[in-house]
Amino acid sequence: MTTKQILEELKPLGSDSYKRVIFNHGVKEPCFGVKVSDLQKIQKRITKDYQLALDLYDTGNYDAMYLAGLIADDVRMTRKDLQSWVAKAYSRPLCGATVPWVAAGSTHGWELALE
Repeated sequence: MTTKQILEELKPLGSDSYKRVIFNHGVKEPCFGVKVSDLQKIQKRITKDYQLALDLYDTGNYDAMYLAGLIADDVRMTRKDLQSWVAKAYSRPLCGATVPWVAAGSTHGWELALE
């Protein structure tokens, strides 16, 4: 799958009511408002895809960034990848869940946490 295909799949899954909820947690546009349970269904289909995860995170779309954390191959994440993700994480769900999950599975997570 490509980033474009994933974004096209995510868009109709979003809801304004869920968007309002996650906006209270610091999420901002661009965002479709896709529930985590729907993201997990896509995750099960993709499993792990290192490059797709990087590409999705780089879109800046909250839903794509969250999905990126679910499908990231933690072991393949480089120090530079993780630093980039940390720099782009702007909301509580990304800072408190997505990036730490991936960093914890990476060989660079501990040293980055100490910084």
